[in-house]
Amino acid sequence: MKMKFTFILMILSTYMYSQSSLDTIKQFNYKKHFEIILKESKNTDSNYSYSRQLKKYNNDETQSNFEVLCMLIGFTDNDNFKPYLDILTVDKVIFDLNEKEKYTEAIEYGNKVIEKNPFMIKVLRELSYAYTKIGNNEMSEKYLIRTGKIYNAMFSSSSTTGVNINEPMFALGPKDGQYFIKYFMSCKLGTMGSGYDGNGYFIDILSTTVQGNPATFYFNINHATKTMMKK
Repeated sequence: MKMKFTFILMILSTYMYSQSSLDTIKQFNYKKHFEIILKESKNTDSNYSYSRQLKKYNNDETQSNFEVLCMLIGFTDNDNFKPYLDILTVDKVIFDLNEKEKYTEAIEYGNKVIEKNPFMIKVLRELSYAYTKIGNNEMSEKYLIRTGKIYNAMFSSSSTTGVNINEPMFALGPKDGQYFIKYFMSCKLGTMGSGYDGNGYFIDILSTTVQGNPATFYFNINHATKTMMKK
């Protein structure tokens, strides 16, 4: 009887442990959910904690789009989140190494970079390319899968697939929207601009052509712009 009671308590504790206010979110909305998710990402007991989801990501485990989105939002409060500095320096360095066919150096550099920021799409792509060039297709695919996780999380973050400025997609960095259109959608970038949505959030506004039809996509990068105000 005692063993049975202990077993029931274990089941109950597991059930209680798994509950989160985020479980009720059906569709992400930046205004409603960004701060809630950011707070939850710091709760190490939560399934949505940044540390827990990062471990799954680095171990190449299955994650839902929402789990990846929570992980990306959790990273926006990380000291290593320096999106504007990174696109001016890191992106160019690894690209240039691959252009010079210095693939081993590109791999060494890229792996050091993602230790600090595991979600840099350009770096992940360049790592995948470098691994392909040295014949390591398994590692190449791993990094492409990681970019795919990020793209899918971005795509699922908008109820209108990002074509409405007031329901934009979430983008971690200021160039991620461009990468989304170029690499995920396989479309050519048109005009690039920026503005504010109805809530005053800073939005990246990118035009393209989809199957011969003009289209404009909106990406919320408000969290990225805030980093420029940090000392």
